[in-house]
Amino acid sequence: MQSERMYAALKGLGKEARLVMLPYARKSLLHVLWEQEQWLDKYLLSDERSVEAVTSAE
Repeated sequence: MQSERMYAALKGLGKEARLVMLPYARKSLLHVLWEQEQWLDKYLLSDERSVEAVTSAE
């Protein structure tokens, strides 16, 4: 319930948010890890790549 409220609050503020509800804890572990990896790739690696591009251009 808290997750759903947080998701609704973020969307209400116009922020990008994703709510993933996983029904089976044991089978969902790999999916949780995949979700985390996707987030890290999107928000950390993309920033790192843009910094490298600027640095190599100088």
